[in-house]
Amino acid sequence: MIDMRKIQQDMPLLEHYIYLNTAAASAMPQPVVDEMTSYLQKQASIGPYLPSFRQETYAQVERIREKAALFIGATKEEIAFVPNGSVAINYVAGGLQWKQGDEVIVLDTEMLSNYVPWLALQQQGVQLKVLKTNDEYMVDLYALEQLITPQTKLITFAHMSNAAGALQPAKEICQLAQQHHVLTLMNANQTLGLTPMNVAELGCDFLVACGRKWLRGPEGSGILYVREALIPTLTPIMIGWGSTQWDYQNNAYSFVETAKRFEPGCPIIPSIFGLGAAIDYANNIGIHHIYDRVKQLTNYLIEQLATIPGIVLYGPQNSAHRLSITPFNIEGLSPDELTNAFSRAWGHH
Repeated sequence: MIDMRKIQQDMPLLEHYIYLNTAAASAMPQPVVDEMTSYLQKQASIGPYLPSFRQETYAQVERIREKAALFIGATKEEIAFVPNGSVAINYVAGGLQWKQGDEVIVLDTEMLSNYVPWLALQQQGVQLKVLKTNDEYMVDLYALEQLITPQTKLITFAHMSNAAGALQPAKEICQLAQQHHVLTLMNANQTLGLTPMNVAELGCDFLVACGRKWLRGPEGSGILYVREALIPTLTPIMIGWGSTQWDYQNNAYSFVETAKRFEPGCPIIPSIFGLGAAIDYANNIGIHHIYDRVKQLTNYLIEQLATIPGIVLYGPQNSAHRLSITPFNIEGLSPDELTNAFSRAWGHH
């Protein structure tokens, strides 16, 4: 049972208004804020590089790495911390070894950050192929298979589209890709913290997700999952302290053997600590409870929207393929008119 009173108490903004833009960025619960500010206050009080403090800080980072791995069914060696999903996608797009004629398949519902990095690969002779989803913005597995050729190297897709709210059949997409020896990247920006997730069961090769959306973590937080066997095949596009071993006597370097090779430079400690606190918060509620509650609210929203004259609902008509994000419009009104009306009603601009 979810303790809604406790959750509401942990969200100070609810004293003023209801927040409905979590698909863009969430309002962090107070325990996440407290974790970050506690670290920053202690750092300001004793200095960031007091040896014992720094040692404990990095030990905590590794505990959160383990926590993040367990949250998606991975191992800690397969997890890198990133500031957002876009950076993670670029690590994969820029790190794989491409050759002339390779193909990448993307969905026609992808956001810019999971489209343009692949489009840029055309400069290396890589062909970008766009799969047209059906009338409900869902992937047709037969159409996807028809698009795959021996040159197809990777399929990248959003687990749930930020535009259509369509929850894609991720496991089936990954299984189909495996049958054709094709890699898969799943963009989980809109599902991390919202749905139960296990990369081993899904079968994806790469997963990217920011922490600031449904997980309700801070901006500047995110994870990149790379299947362990693929880590050595992915060359980091950035190099720095923490991700690289430097043999200065022989004027040589090598990357660390885990996904930490994708973490050059000093980690963004406050964001990582906030991410860890957000995972704890989700685990304390229970990810299955979160999914069931959001599913219930999504169904309720659709039922109530249907009572409005002139409503136009986009995305899957089958509620099993829809979660949280519910795009709609009202005939005769522009989206700007609706959003401005809501904003004026609540006194926020």
